[in-house]
Amino acid sequence: MSGTQTFTTPAGATYAYTVETGENGEAVYDLSQVFQEGAFPIGAVVVHPNWELAPAVAGLLNVQFGKGSPEDRHGRTDVPMLGDGELPYVVGSHLVNPADLTAETNGEDAPLLRFRKAVLGAAFPTNSPAENPYKETFDKVRDLVTGLVKTYQADKATPKREAAYAKFLDGKRAGLVERLNGYKTA
Repeated sequence: MSGTQTFTTPAGATYAYTVETGENGEAVYDLSQVFQEGAFPIGAVVVHPNWELAPAVAGLLNVQFGKGSPEDRHGRTDVPMLGDGELPYVVGSHLVNPADLTAETNGEDAPLLRFRKAVLGAAFPTNSPAENPYKETFDKVRDLVTGLVKTYQADKATPKREAAYAKFLDGKRAGLVERLNGYKTA
């Protein structure tokens, strides 16, 4: 685990974080939002290369809200509190394209990542339905994820983590090929 560091998002929010390497090479960020009065812990976000075994688009990153199960959001811990009102927790995961960060803008705004599906909020970290949150939550999450992906890309440990994650995916691919080779048709 590294010491506490900070990054500032395109909208000017500052986050303090520690990052450690997960079991399969994921970057696990424990985040706090920094205010003039101090830092407020918000939870964990996990970043790693695309988990799809045969991705349609190369280079995507997966951003998962909370530590733990990549398949089941109800099996996660430390789910981030970034939402507002009745849906304080941000749940689920998203594939994002870092190429969005180099897109042309109107000259006034920094480029932000695009989400390919809706950001979801929940009343509780697990075992509660996911719903569409307020637009302010979407804007806050998009801003945070954009800053976090830039931080991930700049981290000197990222290539080593990505190599470990690629090895993990290679094992999953080999298992899939083995199952398919053993498949018998009627």
